[in-house]
Amino acid sequence: MALGLMVDVTGGTRVGLAKFQTGDIATTESFLDTGLNGLPSLQQVTMLLHLRLRRWTSHIPLINYAVEGCSEELFVELVPKKNNMHVLCCGGLVSKALRFTLRMFTWQHIAVSLNLETRILQVIYDNLTYYVELTPPNIDAPPEQRVEVRAGGRLVLGQKLYSMEGDFIILNILDGEIADYRIYDVALQIAEMSQLLSCRDLPDLNPPLIDLQNNKLTVRGPTTIRTVEMNELCSDYVSDFYLFFSHKMNFKRAYSWCRKLKGQLIIPEDAKTNAFFFDKFVSYKDQCRDLWTHLFWIGAAGNLTTLQWLKLTDGTPITWYQFLREYGRATVEFHCIAAVYHDPYKWASCPCEIQTCILCNFTTYPVLRLRGLCRDSLLDRVFSFRDNEDFEMIFDGLGHVVMQNVNGSWTMRSRLYLNMRGTMLAQWSGEYPLGVHVWQIEGDRCLQKQMELLLTPCKDDEYTCSDLSCIAKSRRCDLSIDCEDQSDEMNCKVAMVPPGYSPGLLPPSLTSRPLPILFSLNITSIREFNLVSFTISMDIFLEMKWKDIRLKFSNLQEDFRSNRIKEMEEVWTPEIKAEDGTKSSVEFEPHSQAVYVIRVSGPLPDDDTTIREETVYSGTENMMVFKSENTLTFKCHFKLHMYPFDRQRCYIEYRIQDVSKDFVIFEKEGAGMLVLGERQLLEYTLISETITNYTIQGVSYVKVEFVFRNQYGYYISNTFLPSIMLVIICWLALYFDLTDFQDRIMVSLTSLLVLATFFTQTSNSIPKTTYLKLIDVWFVALISEDFIIIVSLVYIEVLRLKLPASSTLKVAPMDASSTKRRSLWVPAHTEAFKMNSLLLKIFFVATSILFLSFVSLFVISTSSL
Repeated sequence: MALGLMVDVTGGTRVGLAKFQTGDIATTESFLDTGLNGLPSLQQVTMLLHLRLRRWTSHIPLINYAVEGCSEELFVELVPKKNNMHVLCCGGLVSKALRFTLRMFTWQHIAVSLNLETRILQVIYDNLTYYVELTPPNIDAPPEQRVEVRAGGRLVLGQKLYSMEGDFIILNILDGEIADYRIYDVALQIAEMSQLLSCRDLPDLNPPLIDLQNNKLTVRGPTTIRTVEMNELCSDYVSDFYLFFSHKMNFKRAYSWCRKLKGQLIIPEDAKTNAFFFDKFVSYKDQCRDLWTHLFWIGAAGNLTTLQWLKLTDGTPITWYQFLREYGRATVEFHCIAAVYHDPYKWASCPCEIQTCILCNFTTYPVLRLRGLCRDSLLDRVFSFRDNEDFEMIFDGLGHVVMQNVNGSWTMRSRLYLNMRGTMLAQWSGEYPLGVHVWQIEGDRCLQKQMELLLTPCKDDEYTCSDLSCIAKSRRCDLSIDCEDQSDEMNCKVAMVPPGYSPGLLPPSLTSRPLPILFSLNITSIREFNLVSFTISMDIFLEMKWKDIRLKFSNLQEDFRSNRIKEMEEVWTPEIKAEDGTKSSVEFEPHSQAVYVIRVSGPLPDDDTTIREETVYSGTENMMVFKSENTLTFKCHFKLHMYPFDRQRCYIEYRIQDVSKDFVIFEKEGAGMLVLGERQLLEYTLISETITNYTIQGVSYVKVEFVFRNQYGYYISNTFLPSIMLVIICWLALYFDLTDFQDRIMVSLTSLLVLATFFTQTSNSIPKTTYLKLIDVWFVALISEDFIIIVSLVYIEVLRLKLPASSTLKVAPMDASSTKRRSLWVPAHTEAFKMNSLLLKIFFVATSILFLSFVSLFVISTSSL
């Protein structure tokens, strides 16, 4: 049970207030009427009013003056769905539509001034001001014709006239209150209207033609007229009202309950208010008592450090209290306050864990939303609760639905459609309709008669936790718990798969072009470059992006890593095929793979046909991204003819399995490929990488090509230089004495043996091929040169030994100026000497050619980087 009361503001100037549609059903009989001759002939007119709507309709008339032959001689209405104010006059000669912002349950201030002589229309709607010069086609009457509001007609407030007899329509009514309504026979200026709408008077202004207190308007049907304090119309003050909940809660839950309803626990601040609450609710003592005679909670708690009682609203000490003498101190055990009924008007400190009733105070009219209705439903989707004469908690829909407790069951009824009804299927006695509940609906357009509906006090940009607390929608499914019950991180499904969706079918394209898939590759490391097995192994991050217009996504975060689609098998993902340069399939060793959604655009408009308050994004604008971490092993045709100055080109071709270019086409994203890991391997260096997309035989491909260069520095220092040194040593043996054949041949043979051993060891450590590699040619050339030098040494020795020993002459030159003689042995075998000299030159040239060839290959290899 919930009760309420209204505290009025008193004092000051009072003005008239008319309240329309005061009955239980909407009717065309609620209005104010002047009858015939409602207005005289006017060329200037001003209308002023303060409007507070309780419900809205398709058209809300503010003034409707009709004459014979024209039902809109002077007509002003609001059209909430279009946010337009229509001003019409003089049989259609004046017709203007102006923008406005409608607010419910609070006073809005409206003034319309029309001067048909100067053809000026001026309008004030709260803070909006319009100044309009009425030019053709607004006023296109001939100059000799007098444009005016004709006399003798009928003026009605609260209904829209379709003829002099009425012909009212139930959808075009005013359901709310009008205060200080005035019609003047002069066109007031903006400053004058602003002053009057600010509740300040104009002393020199003549009395209005019509207002709510000059008895020119007759009350018809369920309509009431009373007076109200003028200051209440022009201030933001909202009279407090209170709701009493007779089901029991502990202090923490009671405080939370009031807060969720946008209110606060009551805290009386004077004896009169305290006595009023006690007298009003003491009849519920049997329902509210727990361990003691507690009646309802008081909105203050004890500070155990200062031992003061502090208000929950602002944390300031309470200034008025009415404690029992022995129960007035805050202690560790007793630091909450409740009113008691065994001693009237008294409070008592008590444990916060006890349970008693709740009295909430409200200073605003909370707005609640009803979610889960079908799109064609006639039921209201926005509700509020406020003061009422019966002091019962009633949810009023902004259109026509009233939700209230009838005989212990919560029901919905329509003020417009009498056969429309809804009944909540409660799970336990005393349950309120807030939250998710099953409703039995009758007389509505929805085919489903039993449906789950959510009634929530949260705003459009908020998410409702299971305990009715509200959090920002952006905090829903953000991998961080924000609801106390953790419901904000439950049922977090990124992809909203529609019925009939097939993950085996390609996403359709919005244009006539094939579906583009953005392709990119990141290489994190090259694990192995194996020349023996002709394979390369590397770790890669593969990324593909595309759009699937069939899908919608919910609760996307700015960081895409929070938008992982956990059920990958439910959505289409590209199934790729990879081949290497040998046309063999690439071996994949997957480490991880996932599909994410990248938030690119803003959310779609909220869909209140679902009870899930998800922020929904379109698949047309937001991209899906497939990320895969793999180890690839693929083969490459290594061409080792120039080894170790070789370069190897290897590539991989990607394509979508069994899909032609008419449906899907690859496009590289940005650079397409990045190498994030180390480029320098054990023997080779990755010097370049390229990625290209192309089409062959109706299939779209992405080709990833790598160029590796041999790190030949090792071979230069450990192979080429030592081997050529050995040849040079062998060649230097030709400089030895011709007669010292033993040393000459031993040096040459040693050089040949070392070179052959060196060649054997090197051959064992490099790839074996059926063709000669550059390093093989090098060793063969050097060994051949050594061999030829040895043969040459033998040949020279044979030439030398063919001549006898006496053929060697001793020559002693004479020097007349010297007393000493020098002797020189000159070989007589000049043929061997000449041959040795010739071979020295020949092998020098051969060795130089070998060395220059080595230098040239080195230069060519380095210059082509």
